[in-house]
Amino acid sequence: MSGNKHTILRNCGHVFAVALSFVCCTSFSETTNTFFQFVQNQGQRHYTKVPHEVLADYYIWYGYGNPPNGWNEVDTNKHVIAKTARYPVKGAYRSDDAAVIDWHIDQAKAHGITGFVVSWFGLANRQIDDTLALLIKRAEEKDFKIAVYWENQRDGGALMRQFAVDDLSSIVERYGKSKAFLKVDGKPVIFMYGRVVYQTPVALWPEIVQGVRARAGDFALIADGYQTSYAYLFDGLHTYDPAGLSPDIWNNLRPENLSRLRAWAASHYEKGVKTARQHGRIACVMVVPGCDARKAYKIKEQSDRLDGQTYRTLWDEALKAQPDWVLITSWNEWPEGSEIEPSLELGDKYLQITAEYSQRFLNRPTVSALTPAPMPTFTSGVLLGADKALSGRNVAVLMTDRMNDSEFWAAYCGATIQRVNWTDLIDPNIFNASNCPVLIYIGGEHYNSSVKVTDDVAHALVSYLRHGGFLACLPSAGVWPLYYDDSRKGAPHAITDALALGIDNGFEQPPGGVDLTFYAKTNVLVGLPATAPFPKVGDLRWRPTTRTRASAADIYVPLVQLKDGTGKSFGDAVTYIEHRTPALAGGKTLCVSIRATESFDLAHFFPSLYQFISTRLKPVPASNP
Repeated sequence: MSGNKHTILRNCGHVFAVALSFVCCTSFSETTNTFFQFVQNQGQRHYTKVPHEVLADYYIWYGYGNPPNGWNEVDTNKHVIAKTARYPVKGAYRSDDAAVIDWHIDQAKAHGITGFVVSWFGLANRQIDDTLALLIKRAEEKDFKIAVYWENQRDGGALMRQFAVDDLSSIVERYGKSKAFLKVDGKPVIFMYGRVVYQTPVALWPEIVQGVRARAGDFALIADGYQTSYAYLFDGLHTYDPAGLSPDIWNNLRPENLSRLRAWAASHYEKGVKTARQHGRIACVMVVPGCDARKAYKIKEQSDRLDGQTYRTLWDEALKAQPDWVLITSWNEWPEGSEIEPSLELGDKYLQITAEYSQRFLNRPTVSALTPAPMPTFTSGVLLGADKALSGRNVAVLMTDRMNDSEFWAAYCGATIQRVNWTDLIDPNIFNASNCPVLIYIGGEHYNSSVKVTDDVAHALVSYLRHGGFLACLPSAGVWPLYYDDSRKGAPHAITDALALGIDNGFEQPPGGVDLTFYAKTNVLVGLPATAPFPKVGDLRWRPTTRTRASAADIYVPLVQLKDGTGKSFGDAVTYIEHRTPALAGGKTLCVSIRATESFDLAHFFPSLYQFISTRLKPVPASNP
């Protein structure tokens, strides 16, 4: 191993001595990476000028059992329900009441809603499944559309793939040909909640989607989230709730600060629609009148409706974003208090607002999608293609959030991915440098330092590095990973110094009047643009890595630096460290600032990053002929 950073950089550059460049391609027939090939094939699916829809999330689990599910304690004399903020005009109804279903559909149609997206938990819940069948039958008679909202994986283990294929195939087989079932380009549409995306290892998606297509036929799958990786994998993007909106804004809505909600919505919707259209996907945005789950979940927070101003604000920005579909959260999520279904307290006020905006939206012309940019690969004849950058490598992924772009790109680059959790980290039979030569941490500022005894997770990570492990810290939220310890009730207890990651204080806001730019070492991060501007909007906090914060004995190699126009450094955004201190000697770390992943094109950033990681690992043993 080299003894200084200059030798490391020179050796890395030598590995990539053959000129590499990203090129556009639409197929890669020689690859053995099935995930890579699936993503390439998905790129051929292109949706444009999608007919507009206004859809409302719809729940069919009311009234079963005793006490009645969803309503719990009901006082019909006082018109009070124990777990809801308001009382439905129809009372505490049963979801399988055909008269109620008919009234819901009639009211929705009369106010510009074209369909319901129906909460569904798979074949395991027969009562809900039977109600879904009744709802579709009534919708067929009333020229109304129905899609399903896949809420949950039935199994978290070895049977996950099979159950998912069984559940989705049952929907496509039974209802895909129904005139009521929502379709796009002839494909039945299934939405999936963010929980499903998080539960499902990214490498399983090709098997699930292809398994359903083989058994039941083609379908369109709409993911919950605006991540770029979702646009590569799925047919469309939406969000169920105001994802990414600060609780400080959402839980403190007042007329005088609605501008903050408007600014968030404008940015969030624009990003979502742009991401979808750039990849030829169905673009959806959500609107919500507010929420009030204080009675249902015994919490203090609510998002005030402000007499319709909250709903109108979101609708205004939704129209400006020009999506294909608008999703309303919700028709009847009564416990969460997001319903627009008429209540005794509010009447049909929110249906009237819906009618006003839906008419404007549905009368607008459809929008053409952009020509989708092909997925990256490398020119043929070079050392490694993008599909082989991590080929043969076992990569452990520790995530504290939903599926992240980092995990997607690791699979795209050929890694064999093993998801691990905090408990796995303290089991040396599962987590060790031999089984998992690379650990990718994808998370925010919160973590768990302890599972069974105090700081056992922290000690396991130190041991992992000391035995030659490679920790790649790729945060998905926040600016200082591994900072707030949920084992200590969320108190600040950073372990980044114990892991010698070199993270340091930077700034809360960029200095005024200064243009900041990221500069990449492109002889090492091959294929990455040489520069990218520091973000101008959003969370602008900056926590760099610095040489002074790292151990003096370690080999510290900055790969991306932040500088102003005079060349003054504001610290490093991507840093590789080879540890030499006794506690960590033999370990390697790569620390990436979230601001860097926001600034560079991810289709270039992650393949370049994983190519670099592959050069710092031991060679993959040659397979026997």
